[in-house]
Amino acid sequence: MSERVLFFPWGWGGGAAYTGRCLVLAQALAEAGDSVAFADCGISAMVREAGFPVLDSAPEAPRPPDRHPMPPYLPFADVERVFAVAATYHRIERVRQRVAADTRLIEAYRPTVVVIDMCPTAALAARAAGIPVVSLADADFITPRPNGWMPWSTVAPRDLLPHPPSLPVWDRMSRELGLGPVARAEHLLWGEVTLVSSLPELEPVEGPPHRGDLHYVGPMYWNPVVAAGTPTPPETGRPKVYVTIGSGGTVGRQALQNVLDACAGQPWSVYVSSGFAFEGDLTVPDNVVVAGFTGLDTPLTWADVVLSHGGSATVLATLEHGKPSVVMPFMSEQEMNGRQLVEATGSGVLLRTSATTAHGRLSFSDRYSGPSDQPCVRVGDVRQGIAEVLGDARFTERAARWGARLRERRGSADLVALAHSAVARAAGVSR
Repeated sequence: MSERVLFFPWGWGGGAAYTGRCLVLAQALAEAGDSVAFADCGISAMVREAGFPVLDSAPEAPRPPDRHPMPPYLPFADVERVFAVAATYHRIERVRQRVAADTRLIEAYRPTVVVIDMCPTAALAARAAGIPVVSLADADFITPRPNGWMPWSTVAPRDLLPHPPSLPVWDRMSRELGLGPVARAEHLLWGEVTLVSSLPELEPVEGPPHRGDLHYVGPMYWNPVVAAGTPTPPETGRPKVYVTIGSGGTVGRQALQNVLDACAGQPWSVYVSSGFAFEGDLTVPDNVVVAGFTGLDTPLTWADVVLSHGGSATVLATLEHGKPSVVMPFMSEQEMNGRQLVEATGSGVLLRTSATTAHGRLSFSDRYSGPSDQPCVRVGDVRQGIAEVLGDARFTERAARWGARLRERRGSADLVALAHSAVARAAGVSR
């Protein structure tokens, strides 16, 4: 039996990874004969490019961030802070408006299953309508661990980002919908089926499922159609460095320029996916090719080492390809990925770490030059990190071992069957 599936990716300042994960599942479901549509949230240009319809979600759909200056580091300690700060969901009228808009989409499209990627209002709207939810998640979205996005922090999440709390708003909204209390913001992101795009050995949830079934399915990332005329990675016989530091939402121009300066004059071939935000005004060395918003598979196959921002999709895709990483994070979750998926696996290096003080402030230390008050990782640290990983084959060997395990898990995961099982679970029957 085919299903009607409506997707709600997170869009309040998020990168392309949330929408990309949804597109991976959407493609599998469409090929299996399901009808698929997307809410107008996340990065809708990617959805339209992939050939899926995007539904109007007036009055206000989530949008990627404008290209205004952003803090050099975003200390989100858990999903509650993301909801409160990035989407201002500490305001009950804001949440009511968004739940109402999601409800209208659900009523108009009449899905048999709703898929969310960190989109709590859609989860509430779907459950109020009696529709099962499939959740695509990182393990830190749903962990019961305190400071789930920043477990090394020694202070409360609101000490770092002192916006009003959103949890009372979620609890009130859920009770108004007849869905009962909400004890933790993370509970909103559990589905009847929850799919984590990793391995339990890499990213344990550290507790029983709050709701439904939990499945680890290996990396889920989307390769967009590459625009005609996009430069291809060069073949020069020199060590190959692939640089991708995000879609431009939270990354300033200076950070990318530091990377380019670090690569200048080095005996490397460098290929840069510059994302949405950088269209010029950069000093590009002769050994560097700058492309736009490219897919991951081609440059990852080409590369010897990958320098990235530490986004989950990028780091896991890099590991799946068996390539070592150099991570320069711009927010807490990216730093955690660098700590957990790169340093802990021995598959690369993390260029910057943070620490919290008793007064809710952050201090930073760069890998080679030590404590830093600079907004970006220093040029010398970037250069030395790339050189260290290129100079030690053990990084690649360890990445290759984890890559084999990730490929095996992804190859064995039946995404269609898992998504459809949410419908069966909700109906109380097995298929």
